Amino acid sequence: MSATCRNTESRRSAAGFTLLELVVVLAIMALVTGIAATRVFSLINSWREHTQLESIEQQFARLPMLARQRGSDIVLPPPAPATMTISNEADATTDPLPTEPPALDLPKGWMVYFDQPLRVRGSGLCEGARIRIEHGDRQYSRVVAPPFCELSEDTAKPWP
Repeated sequence: MSATCRNTESRRSAAGFTLLELVVVLAIMALVTGIAATRVFSLINSWREHTQLESIEQQFARLPMLARQRGSDIVLPPPAPATMTISNEADATTDPLPTEPPALDLPKGWMVYFDQPLRVRGSGLCEGARIRIEHGDRQYSRVVAPPFCELSEDTAKPWP
């Protein structure tokens, strides 16, 4: 055999990877992908929650403008609707008065609690209140400060 001609068997074994090597590499890639995917999903959920919280806070900031546009006071939480009685010959029925659409449009799963009713006058001036915004097991305490309904973090003692 000449020195320039290589053995065909050694050329075949050096040309590629074994099945075991490919399986090990794929297993490592699957493990890294699994770890990264859980972090990415939690990051996406965190961004979504943060965006929804900002949306709620912006709705509070828009309350004075909304009250001026309506020309009437906005009270949150809205008081129980008044009812009127309509008589029809012998039987009386009670129907709620028509009300305007709510001032806040909360995303699904979010709740807002007030320590006292928040009143925004038709002139756009806000009387202020403390609020607690909840989503699942997370709570965000805020102060709606007069006169312009500016939101800030609530550093006072926690709610009962």
